[in-house]
Amino acid sequence: MDWSAEIKARIRRRYARLARAGDGALARAHRMREDGYPEAVIERVPPELAAAYSGCGFPLADVSLANVRFAVDLGCGSGIDAWWAAAQMGAEGAVVAVDMTTGMLRVLGPASARGVPAGSSIFPVAGDLERIPLASGLADLAFANASFNLAVDKDAAFKEAFRILRAGGQLAARDLVLEEPLPREVLEDPLADVTSLGGVMAEDELRRVIEGAGFSGVCVSDHRPFSYVVSVQLTATKAA
Repeated sequence: MDWSAEIKARIRRRYARLARAGDGALARAHRMREDGYPEAVIERVPPELAAAYSGCGFPLADVSLANVRFAVDLGCGSGIDAWWAAAQMGAEGAVVAVDMTTGMLRVLGPASARGVPAGSSIFPVAGDLERIPLASGLADLAFANASFNLAVDKDAAFKEAFRILRAGGQLAARDLVLEEPLPREVLEDPLADVTSLGGVMAEDELRRVIEGAGFSGVCVSDHRPFSYVVSVQLTATKAA
C-alpha cells in the first residue's frame, strides 16, 4: 500500500470509530456551539447526526440557498450540513452527501429524510474528494466542513470541486489554516494526518491552490482558533 492509500485507510478507520461511538449528542452539540453553529441548527438537527459531529465550523452560515436546487456536501461526515441544506432548500432540492467513510454514511442514511420538506432528497454517496463520482457541471453549490485539510492531494480535491460545479456555482467551506509552525509533538505524531492537523496549509498557500483549481473571488474570513491551527470560512466562485 502506498503512502496516500495508507493515510486514507487510517482516516477511514478513525472516522468509522467516531461513527460507532460518538461522544453523545449533548457533548457534540456543545462543540458545534463553540464552533459557531447557530442555535436554530443545533436544536433541529437529528441527535444521532450531532453525536458524530466532526467539523470545524458552520460552512453555510452566510450562504443563500434560495436558488440552489442541487448541492454537494464534500466529506459530509455524519451529514449535519447536508441535512440542514436539504431542510432549507425546499421540496425540489437535492443534496448529494459524499464521504469515503461508509460508517458515517450509515449514520446519515436513517436520519436523512427526518425534518426535511417532502420531496427534498439527500443521497449518501461513498467517494473520494480527489475523484468525486459525479458528472461535471451538476451542482449549484459545493460545500465542505473540515474536509479539504484531510485530502492527501489538495490540488486534485479542489479541481474536482470546481469540475462538478456549474458555471456560476459557488464553493463554501469551513476549513483549517496554519498561522505558525506546529509544535514538535504534533509534527512527530504518526496520526497527525488523520486528526486534521498534519495536512493543514498556510492561508496564502491554500488560496493559491484554490485559485489554481480555477476558482475566482476567493475569500478567506471569520478566523477562529481551533486547537493548534485556525478555522476559517472559504468562499469562491466558478465564473459564468
